[in-house]
Amino acid sequence: MSHSQHARNSAGIQQLLHLARQLLTATNVRSALDLTGASLASLSSDEALILLRQSGTTQSLRFDAAGQPLPSDLASALYRLALHALTQTHGTLERVGQPLSGSASQGTLLHTIHGSTLLLPFPPAACEGVFLLNWHTPQDSPHLAHARHQLQEIARLAGACLAGLNTRQRRETRLNARVAVLRQAGRQHAQDLRTRDAQTAEARDQASTDAMTGLQNRRGFFTRAEQCFLLARQQARACAVVFADVDGLKIVNDELGHEKGDELIRHGAAVFRSAFQTDDVIARLGGDEFAAFTFDEAAPEDIRARLSGRIADFNRTGRFPGTLSLSAGVVSCDTFSSASLADYLQLADVEMYQQKHRHVRSAR
Repeated sequence: MSHSQHARNSAGIQQLLHLARQLLTATNVRSALDLTGASLASLSSDEALILLRQSGTTQSLRFDAAGQPLPSDLASALYRLALHALTQTHGTLERVGQPLSGSASQGTLLHTIHGSTLLLPFPPAACEGVFLLNWHTPQDSPHLAHARHQLQEIARLAGACLAGLNTRQRRETRLNARVAVLRQAGRQHAQDLRTRDAQTAEARDQASTDAMTGLQNRRGFFTRAEQCFLLARQQARACAVVFADVDGLKIVNDELGHEKGDELIRHGAAVFRSAFQTDDVIARLGGDEFAAFTFDEAAPEDIRARLSGRIADFNRTGRFPGTLSLSAGVVSCDTFSSASLADYLQLADVEMYQQKHRHVRSAR
């Protein structure tokens, strides 16, 4: 081996090592092909083409003598030659030009009076593609042999890189599909949980809400008021229990009908509710009886006066043909005593009946 040949082979090995290191950084097929095309500058051709067919599409990359990308020229004779080699012979090149060393896998060489052209396929196990190198002047055999050998090694490196990228892409595609399925299942599960929780909350609200007035029913009152009563004891907060009853409901039912009686109950519920705060527990216990648990520091007579003021305001509107009247008992709770919420509600009930009797006597 001559000194020049040894130097050329040594340089070729270094160029291949450099390309191998660069291809390790490639993240997709296009970047791998760009790096491969740039390495073709070491073969001193005047023009290079890379055609690659994957998933039914063909990529065409064209490079100048320095390995820089050139605009594609799909009408050129070189492109048509490379495309014929790719599509008609599937990159094996048996029917294009003269195989080198009697093997199509070693490449195909075409000589014309205008230059030399070398075609070489990608390794068939890696992908379906073809390299084309073109010289504007005829090249001697030693140079073409070196170019063929170097191009074959470049093709092996590029093919291995592309095979790895394709395998990773297929794996990522399967993984992404699986992740998408899991995410959709997770979203559906979360939606099912939200729907279930909403349905549970709705059922709970319906079970604890009075349909006629929208207030808490007896069950809802004791559930929520017991919690509030416990909180008042833990924090030593002022609180009171109110028990109220609509006056004269039987007379309205007898003289105006039960529809008007129901209307009177609804008006009584709205007026009773308006006398308390948002955090208070307001309920219709049944019939024309109402109850409230309130975090209120006011004296019982002040709470009763506030309720009386709301009743007077309503009666001035004339929204009901009769007069709305509520008898109410108000009892402040001693949070340091052992008395229960039911005990205080019973005391308020007793006081309510005492007030109702006073209403009856005053009406006479």
